[in-house]
Amino acid sequence: MKTFHKILTCLAIGILAFTACNDFEDINKDPGGVDEGNVKVSFLLNKSIIGAQQNPNIAERVFVRQWKDVARFDRASSMTVGFNADEWNNEYLSADYGVKWLNHVNMAVKLGSERVQGPVVAVYENNVLQMSRIWRAYIISELADCFGPIAPVNNFDGEINYESVEDIYHFILEELNDAVSKIDTSADMSDIKAEGSDTFYKGDINKWIKYANSLTLRYAMRLSKADPETAKKYFEVAAKGPLITSLSDMAEVQEVDGWDDLAGVMSRSWNTQALSATFNNLIIGLGGIDFQVPEEIQNKVILKDARKDFGIKLDQHLTVKTNAPGAGFFFNALPSKIDPRATVLYSIPGYDDGVILSPYIGVPAQNPKLVNLKTNKVDDNSIELDVNYTWNTWVAGKWGDLSAYSSQLLHRSTFPSLSHVYRTSTNKRVWFGPWETYFLLAEAKVYKWNIPGTAKEHYEAGIRASFEYHGLLNLVDEYLISTEYNRIGTSVAFDHIEEAVSYTASYIDGYTKETKTFTYHYPKNSIYNNGETNHDLLTKIITQKYISQVPWLPLEAWSDHRRLGLPFFGNQAVEIVYSPENQEVPLNFSNYMECRWEFYQQRLPYPASMEVNSKASFDEAVRLLGGKNIISVPLWWTGRNN
Repeated sequence: MKTFHKILTCLAIGILAFTACNDFEDINKDPGGVDEGNVKVSFLLNKSIIGAQQNPNIAERVFVRQWKDVARFDRASSMTVGFNADEWNNEYLSADYGVKWLNHVNMAVKLGSERVQGPVVAVYENNVLQMSRIWRAYIISELADCFGPIAPVNNFDGEINYESVEDIYHFILEELNDAVSKIDTSADMSDIKAEGSDTFYKGDINKWIKYANSLTLRYAMRLSKADPETAKKYFEVAAKGPLITSLSDMAEVQEVDGWDDLAGVMSRSWNTQALSATFNNLIIGLGGIDFQVPEEIQNKVILKDARKDFGIKLDQHLTVKTNAPGAGFFFNALPSKIDPRATVLYSIPGYDDGVILSPYIGVPAQNPKLVNLKTNKVDDNSIELDVNYTWNTWVAGKWGDLSAYSSQLLHRSTFPSLSHVYRTSTNKRVWFGPWETYFLLAEAKVYKWNIPGTAKEHYEAGIRASFEYHGLLNLVDEYLISTEYNRIGTSVAFDHIEEAVSYTASYIDGYTKETKTFTYHYPKNSIYNNGETNHDLLTKIITQKYISQVPWLPLEAWSDHRRLGLPFFGNQAVEIVYSPENQEVPLNFSNYMECRWEFYQQRLPYPASMEVNSKASFDEAVRLLGGKNIISVPLWWTGRNN
């Protein structure tokens, strides 16, 4: 890391020359000029933040179809089966997107550093410099957490210096710590508020301090496996400072309808964003709260205990080649108990309340029919299913012939899908919520790090913050004391740590119409603690953190899973064997009931164009990665490549 701090004041002429007017014309006092003296540092910082909001082009490719997929926030089959979207990665890691966001904030740091050394300095310039350093820490982490080693900053001499993930993370932590120490809370920030150049906090420097400290908790905890000593050191210091602990402190940016950087990150109507099997199995039964059935449909719905009654078994039409609970069953009702956040996040099939159901998803036009396996077509003898007021989802992946057999059932209108509220560009994109702070503190207490409070206090505060965000505080007290298990074998009550045991559940055979029973066995998450528990304190904490991060923070949820193997991710369908030689995950007919690290994508590969156009940089990046440029190579902070 000997050259790292030196090059952090410069930009690369090879990626973004300062003379490129089109990148700077809207932030210069003189739109036609490129004189550094005409550039406001605060505008450069804000331009980076707004760019990172992701316009609809890159948002669909990265946020929705890669991050949400690999974090199992959505039911999808791209990254979860090992799909390498080279074209998308090429766009993301380019001067149009990720590199531009980084270059803008790098320039903000460069110019800010020069300004504070000058003879005349605006009272807010030092604080804007520190704000830029804080934001740069985030942008560097985003790119490194996706790809691995990157060039966090670049030089005017044209050199591009790639740094290891280890060096990047040690720099990030020191940079955040130093930036906070140099902020002047007495400085007048009113000019920043007046010019509208702080999209996050409108010049409120105390909130920037909270953001920086909470980011430090996030990145220190990222090192809990690879470098626990460093993790503990930085975490304990940051935990003693002010943190993001209320909704009013959240780092968030208002979305705006249209097709630009501020358009909603999940706003493309054609993205179904259906409930995933991972999320569903976490929230079924969790918290012991009654399904909040809207008054106008209470006489139309049937409620069943979805942990003990699995509905209709249709294992000749629905995949069972997965270790995900509920495989092969159609649940012909609404679950009587469910985490109440589920029904504000996702629509009820068949129910158009004008708020949650997206017009694009719509209500089922008719009852779906399954292919008659005797005639191999849909006919009068086909099984017909009423999907209205039901709650179903199944793992994605390779369904083979079953995709055709169940095509009508797999229509977007039959799944609970992401609320219209998140699709309309009227929301605020959340970059850091108070629940994350609390769950990080709770995890640290499990490790016995020296921070204020108890694990239980922080855990419950995180849940309360999440419930408050969703307008559900009236239910949180009952939720917090529940000892009922979800389908993974985890409950809410912090002091309830008795391991769940197998039990007898019932179902209707969809082909014979007989009522039958089977023994339900909780899944074995062997990549966490050798599969010995589904119900220790860390599992509880990460389960709640995961639920709370939906839908805004899939990258964080993915990073937690890569670091810990939590929460439980069921395997995708294996009706057809995967092809590891094509970088697909190595799932086959003999191992789909197992959990293995290689079943879960670890990174985005560098785009092919990088190897062609920048061979030396590509070779150095791969060397620092410590493996081949493939999806299965774990990042340094996972602790699995050390």
